[in-house]
Amino acid sequence: MGLFALAAGFWAMGLFFMYCIYETHKARHIFSEQSIRYQGAIRSKELPLEAVRGYRTDNQYTHIVPVSKAYPGIRIGYTSEGYEDIQQWLADRFPDLDVQQQEQEAQEILQDDALGRTEAEREEKLLQAQRLCRVLNIAAWAVAAWLFFYPQPYSLATQAALALPPVALLAMFWHRGLIRADERKDSAYPSLASALFMPSLALLLRVLFDFELLEHTLVWPLAAAVAAVFGGLLAYGSWRFISNSASRWSALAMLLFCALAYGYAAPAAYNCAFDKAIPQVHQAAVHGKHSSSGKTTTYYLAVGPWGPRTTPEDVTVTKELYEQTQAGDTVHAYLFPGRLGIPWFSVEE
Repeated sequence: MGLFALAAGFWAMGLFFMYCIYETHKARHIFSEQSIRYQGAIRSKELPLEAVRGYRTDNQYTHIVPVSKAYPGIRIGYTSEGYEDIQQWLADRFPDLDVQQQEQEAQEILQDDALGRTEAEREEKLLQAQRLCRVLNIAAWAVAAWLFFYPQPYSLATQAALALPPVALLAMFWHRGLIRADERKDSAYPSLASALFMPSLALLLRVLFDFELLEHTLVWPLAAAVAAVFGGLLAYGSWRFISNSASRWSALAMLLFCALAYGYAAPAAYNCAFDKAIPQVHQAAVHGKHSSSGKTTTYYLAVGPWGPRTTPEDVTVTKELYEQTQAGDTVHAYLFPGRLGIPWFSVEE
């Protein structure tokens, strides 16, 4: 029964995928002075021009937005024939709702007495926040690339990645209510999404690539505590946007991603990268090796029991060690106590 359900699920997914391809191939958008019509292989919908409120654009689609839910919305993929001409046709007739939203928010900022006594003072604060966000976001991309592609010196690159998200958080408190954690194309509020997330992501990838924790259960309580504190402070700094129903879910999603990534990566990276203790050295017999490929290739040695590990297991190693090691060889497992008391190890020749 389970195999039948699995097979049925795969068939359903395959049929749906084929339908999507066929629908995309047959779909047409017809523009007239009366309406915009979508004509697909099976379904169609029509939106009168007088019912069009405007349009929004993202990386994949132009969304034609109706004045109410009584009318259907229509989206046009960027691969559609004559896409640039369609965008120009829309721009000549309807407002760009992203630009309109930005202008409305910019006026809200300039009229917010909490940000300054005069409009000139409030405009200057907005410019300061924009410049600060630009600097921190550029720094975040630079640090993430440094840590991920060439982390030398390792401790300095790790320190920079550990420091940037808290610095971004402090910037949010300094300009509280003026800087958002998430990034929205239609918003006039400057964003620190890159400064909060990119260093955390780079740290997380380095931890996964470079270190093997002896027991992951030991890191979870600390990771949960860091995630709760960081996420709570981020929620406090983002409360203006969380309390707004229009931006609540994107703000909460970014808060969750940043809190979880930094919550795990920060204590794990600090525990391993700054552990200066002399390790215990154990010998482990190599039983075999294999690799897994995707966007990156990960190399594994199958090793026998060693030290506190009483069963055979796969351990990640460098490409160099993988290539020069064969089944029957012996490698050394270096067991470290961890700067935060979370034991970890590395396998070398």
